Amino acid sequence: MGIEDKTVAEVMSRVIHTISINATFSEIIEAFLEAKVSALIVVAPNGEFMGIISKTDIILAIKKFGNKVWEKIADDILCPNPYAIEGSATIKEAARKMLKHKVHRLIVVTPSGVGKFTPVGVISATDILREFAS
Repeated sequence: MGIEDKTVAEVMSRVIHTISINATFSEIIEAFLEAKVSALIVVAPNGEFMGIISKTDIILAIKKFGNKVWEKIADDILCPNPYAIEGSATIKEAARKMLKHKVHRLIVVTPSGVGKFTPVGVISATDILREFAS
């Protein structure tokens, strides 16, 4: 089995930073500062994957809403359809998906019902490169 046949689950980061879909803008900023990450995974109260908020999304929200941004919640500024992949996929499949969609990370999900997913990790381009370099 070659490196490219390793699964996403074998390589992904299992440390994920989530925030509620109802979190206020202030709570979102606090979460970014505490977690020191470039993106937060947004979940529903039942843990269902709803989207992602990146630092870029924060900047765009400030630009779009101005001072009214402090009245917004995660649901108002999240990216609702970020690219995701299941842990059983290979890192080669993950790399192809990242290249196709020009993204640096994929949210790793597991099915949790019909058309519903729960986030279980994140795989980044750096994670994949690290595998090839080791």
